[in-house]
Order: sequence, then C-alpha cells, then structure tokens
Amino acid sequence: MRPVWTALFVYALAVVAVLGLQFAAVTALVAWRGGSLDVERDALVTLLAGVPASSLALIAIAFVAGGRPSGVTLRLRPVRLPARGLAIVVLGTLALSQALESLTILLEVGPGPALDWIARTMAAAPPSGLLLAVLVVGLLAPLGEEVFFRGYLQTRLRLVWSPGPAILVTALAFGLIHGELVHGVLAFCIGLYLGLVTERSGSVIPAVICHVVNNTGSVVLSAWLGSPAGMAVNVAVLLLTGPVVAGAIWWMGRLAPARVA
Repeated sequence: MRPVWTALFVYALAVVAVLGLQFAAVTALVAWRGGSLDVERDALVTLLAGVPASSLALIAIAFVAGGRPSGVTLRLRPVRLPARGLAIVVLGTLALSQALESLTILLEVGPGPALDWIARTMAAAPPSGLLLAVLVVGLLAPLGEEVFFRGYLQTRLRLVWSPGPAILVTALAFGLIHGELVHGVLAFCIGLYLGLVTERSGSVIPAVICHVVNNTGSVVLSAWLGSPAGMAVNVAVLLLTGPVVAGAIWWMGRLAPARVA
C-alpha cells in the first residue's frame, strides 16, 4: 500500500501548491493594480495569471514525484489507439461535457460560480484575450491536469489497485481540487471517462487530447454562443449526446486492457 499513501501525500502537496500559487498570482495582481482588484473588470487578467501558475505546478510535481523514465512512470508513451479510435474517444468527451452542461440547466443547479465566471469572462474577452485564453485554459490547464491526475496519480494507484478503484479515486481527487460542489461533480464525471480512456489506451496522451479539445471548445463556445437555452433544447441535447457517450464507452470496452509497468 506504500504507493497509495505516497500518491495521496503528493496529491495533498499539489492541492497546497495550486491554492498557494493561485493566491500568490492574485496577490501580485492586486499589488500591480495599486491595491485593488475588480473581479469582473480584471477577470481575464486574473484567469491568465492564475491558471498557468497552477498548471505548471501540477506538471512539475508530477515529473518530480513520478521519477524516470517519465514515459513509463507518467504513461507518456505512444498511443495505442488508431486514428479512428482517437476520434471516437474525443467525440465521446465532447458529448459527455455537453450532456453534463444540459443536465445542470435542466436541474436548475447551474454550472457553479467558477464556470459561470469563466463563461462571462470569455464572452467579454477581446479577440487577443480569447486567443490567450485558448492557449491557457484550452491547452495548458488540460496538460497540467492530465499529466498529474491520469499520468501520475492514477498510474501510482494502479500499481496496487485494479483499474476500477484507481479510476474512481483519481476522478474523486480531480473533482475535489476544483473546490465547488457542482463544478466538482462535473469534473468527477469527466475524470471517470478520461481515466477509462487512459487505461484502455495505455497512455495519458489521448486523455490530454480529449481534455484539450473539450476545454478549447468550451472557451470558444462560451465566447460565441453561450449555453443552450430552453428545456426542449437541452432535453434534445441529452437525447443526442447520451448514445454518443455510451457508444464511446462501449468501443473502449472492446479494447484489451493496457499493462501498467
């Protein structure tokens, strides 16, 4: 059980590092603004400062704690999936993300303060700011989260546990670090799916690609279209996306489980 306790200890350090660096980034912005910070006016600057700090911290912790060779210890190995398979799991990610968003609208619980704040920030961002947001939120954040959670944490848990418990606990840790109830539940569900992608592909790279495409799409759609409105529309979205998610999971279930070194 030693790898489990070590992994959970590293996770606790990662949580402290992420929260500490985000606080430091906001504190630096307050000082730069002369002692004041408007949450709405300075939202984009705050986002572009906080996300890189926490994402780079996750990547650094994963590589230091994981040791070498990182291709094995973090499962940064070549992808086993064919191009068609990669397209299937990416499509499944997009469908799951949209289904979860429509479900929060139908249940009238909302996406949570953080996601709502990000959506408003993207909608108000100028083109240059939107491009930076795509690079930071769409690319860097998924890379940091997947390298740490699916690459480091889930891989360490798999040294002792079977795939199911390892995916479940990693997804739970992934949800908890988001710090909000609804946002955390959404992240937990996405984490379960990406954990399965990692186990079946034998690599964290497909999960990174899925996460990058999903976040980039969310940033762009938040800026251009917003969330689907109306009960009928969201029910239709659920009816359309549900079979897509189920099909992607069924397809992954046909793959032979990858070996964990």
